[in-house]
Amino acid sequence: MAQRSKEETISSTQIERVRWLHRKVSDGEFPSAQGLSDHFGISLSTAYRDIEFMKDTLEAPLIYDYKAKGFIYSDPWSLPSVKLREGELVSILVMEQMRRMYEGTTLERPITNAFEKITEGLVDPVSVDINSLDNILQFTIEPFPSIDLNLFDALVDFIRHRITVILRYFSGQKAYIVEKRVDPYHLISYKDNWYLISWCHEKEDLRDFLVSRVLAVEPTGNTFEVHPDYDLETHKRESLLFRGSERHIRIRVEFDKFAAHWIRLKRVHPSQEIIERDDGSIEVVFTVTSYENMLRWVLSFGEHARVLEPTDLIYKVKRSVDRLAQLYAHVPGFYEQGSRHPSGGIRYHRDRRDDPRSRTREYLPPRR
Repeated sequence: MAQRSKEETISSTQIERVRWLHRKVSDGEFPSAQGLSDHFGISLSTAYRDIEFMKDTLEAPLIYDYKAKGFIYSDPWSLPSVKLREGELVSILVMEQMRRMYEGTTLERPITNAFEKITEGLVDPVSVDINSLDNILQFTIEPFPSIDLNLFDALVDFIRHRITVILRYFSGQKAYIVEKRVDPYHLISYKDNWYLISWCHEKEDLRDFLVSRVLAVEPTGNTFEVHPDYDLETHKRESLLFRGSERHIRIRVEFDKFAAHWIRLKRVHPSQEIIERDDGSIEVVFTVTSYENMLRWVLSFGEHARVLEPTDLIYKVKRSVDRLAQLYAHVPGFYEQGSRHPSGGIRYHRDRRDDPRSRTREYLPPRR
């Protein structure tokens, strides 16, 4: 057996070894104490202690199959969920943000693996819907929505102790700050954002609040009981936020030679395909279920990107461009490029907004 370094041995925690053993048993691979010892570089006695821990503490129906020379479950069984303290839950938020920061780099896979191991056993009040992240395009466009860690920590505490709170919330639909009296049920990371699932006293129904829009939270001192019909998975199936689009959307965008270089550097979605062109430009194809971030992403490349499909996204981009053209139609002191002079210079037309009738033409000779 190959010897492992001290650092590698220390890094294999008991929970990691138990999870490995559980996966092997569940997959019908009949793992043994010797196999556990070899895989993690631990002593055989430590491997047996892990097995006894599963039997005695976790009450796993683990038995040894002498014919297969490995362990099996006598009855269906799953690992109990892991509960973390409030401070540790905040670290989940920090790690999730770090995972997004390093997408498209060599650190993406190690961080994602560690993130999945940590979050796969979490129970209420916090969960992370990792699968939903593949349903949208992941772009890093500043300013990125930030979350106050102290506020996040407070929300976790109020959920644990079932305290009714008042949220000072920026409403995207109304475009102003509102106060909502809610019973906070759950925090979930979904489609690259954190949401607070709560019972809204005003609407008398469940509502999903974007945590980055929560400006402040104030406890009322009153406690609540979770609605008897509440179930997280049921809510995710019924809520418009989590349901999303059921059809797959094919998106095609072309980038000129200037922007193509930057697109090649970072993969933005698992389904991404790049078609190279002879002139140095590229065509990028995605298959997703939502393009909620695509509009901002395409516009961030300015005249260097053009949407080819779908048609409704083309119309959205066109409306935004038309609106920009109206906003910048008349800028005081702005010189609009006009025709080229026969000698090589360029005529510029200056539009003076304060006097529309005054329009001067200036000639700039070519540079020598």
